[in-house]
Amino acid sequence: GDDVSFFMTVMIKKYLFAGVLLLMGMTCRAQSLSLEELQGLTGMTTDQVHNFLIINKGFKPLGKIMLNGKSFDRFKSNRVDPATAETLSLGQSNQLMSGNTTRQVIYQTQRFQDLNSLYTQAKRSTMTLIFEGRDAYQNIYRFDNSLFTTVINVNLDKRSGTVQLDEK
Repeated sequence: GDDVSFFMTVMIKKYLFAGVLLLMGMTCRAQSLSLEELQGLTGMTTDQVHNFLIINKGFKPLGKIMLNGKSFDRFKSNRVDPATAETLSLGQSNQLMSGNTTRQVIYQTQRFQDLNSLYTQAKRSTMTLIFEGRDAYQNIYRFDNSLFTTVINVNLDKRSGTVQLDEK
């Protein structure tokens, strides 16, 4: 009797612990947006972008910013700690020769884990790593396929970086 109840107590504790770990893993996901979601943003209308980022993902609009003479809408993740904040800059939509609408997407993060996760997703995707190099400030990884060009820049201190996506 006592051996069975002890065994059952140990098993219940193990399963509860595993459940807690699983739940923590789900809430501690690396970055707020997957590479596939970032790619999806390139073809969304402005209304779709706002609905997806603000309603579905909890991002907050920060207004417009000019980068290299181009206007971008900026959004910030709902992470409270500035050291883990993510920023998304979305260029104005343009029409491609195919008739599709596209926009440039630039994702910025202060966490190496976010960049590493997106790099791993890019390696596992249909994109091919076509360039790997570095300059004085960052490691540069350029991925490409028939639909997208993705450039991942990781600052040499591995504390921050960007992911830039362009639809072809």
